[in-house]
Amino acid sequence: MSLESQDGFLGILLQMIIATDIPIGTKQSVSIYFKNRIRRSWSGSQRALEQYAPINEADRLVTKDNLLLAIYSSPQAIKLQLTECLGVALKYDFPEQWPQFLVQVKEFLHAPDAQKVYAGLLALLEVVRMYRYTTSKRDHIDNIALELLPQLQKIADDAVSSNDDLAMRLTWISFKVYFNCIQSGIPPSFQAPDQLVAWGTSFIKMIEKPVAFDKETMDEDSAKEPVWKAKKWAIRSINRLYARYGNPALLPASDSKKNMPFAKLFTANFLPQLVQVYLKQVEGYATGQIWMSLRIRGLVAQFLSDCVKEKSAWKLVKPHTEGIVSHFIFPQMCFSRADQELWEDNPVEY
Repeated sequence: MSLESQDGFLGILLQMIIATDIPIGTKQSVSIYFKNRIRRSWSGSQRALEQYAPINEADRLVTKDNLLLAIYSSPQAIKLQLTECLGVALKYDFPEQWPQFLVQVKEFLHAPDAQKVYAGLLALLEVVRMYRYTTSKRDHIDNIALELLPQLQKIADDAVSSNDDLAMRLTWISFKVYFNCIQSGIPPSFQAPDQLVAWGTSFIKMIEKPVAFDKETMDEDSAKEPVWKAKKWAIRSINRLYARYGNPALLPASDSKKNMPFAKLFTANFLPQLVQVYLKQVEGYATGQIWMSLRIRGLVAQFLSDCVKEKSAWKLVKPHTEGIVSHFIFPQMCFSRADQELWEDNPVEY
């Protein structure tokens, strides 16, 4: 406790995390301690002050100036710890006490170093998450989308063609940011036809990207994680965009007037191609040529379920309904080997 209250303590911890000559185990311990310190005391609330030493202003400034650099310099496990710290600091300080944050993020997103771009994406995701469910502060997300999301789309589109793990992580986090931006509303900049086409093209490229898997086991452990997670977030983003804003049949009455122009644009210019992409995935899975996680299968089924509620989409899906039901939906309802194993190992859970 006495060390915590010393000026410069948090800065020393960050220096240890960034240092190249300290063992990874030590760094992990330091990062956990650093995270707990931030979580307990950053708010500066009366309750926190009664139980823990306060974080002085100098340490706050040092932390905010160096946190993104520490995320960039750290191994993946430590990045996750520090990203959680970033989320806490943003919650209490952004934007009033941390106006330079988005400037820092923008610099990282435009960096030539892919690891630096990745750190910038993690930071951007944290700030977007703060406003994903709010309607009263939509201007924050709208402004972020206008200023930073074009670069984000470029990052995703450049990375989606690669099989490199880091490139897939860039794609995965980019799509996750997009998804969080459209939770409670769709930013005006996303509704422009050029942006719809750009993001839609990136999503389709990712959905069509093959996932290497073991055809014998077909299990999740045999598939390359960053690839299928990027595919999952591409599908989640499209599903959310369509179900919430792009399907005229599903628009809430309160949003109908506001979102109907976008829904008509989406349905006329993007939906036909999208339906064909989903149907191709269903066919590939049914014939054993394409791997899908259980979650992705559920998302595909949800999209098809939403499609049949809208006349123009139903016309596209209708000719394929027998095959979808027979070869995609019905087999998933049958008793499987995984069900058998669960029944034998844990009948209560089954």
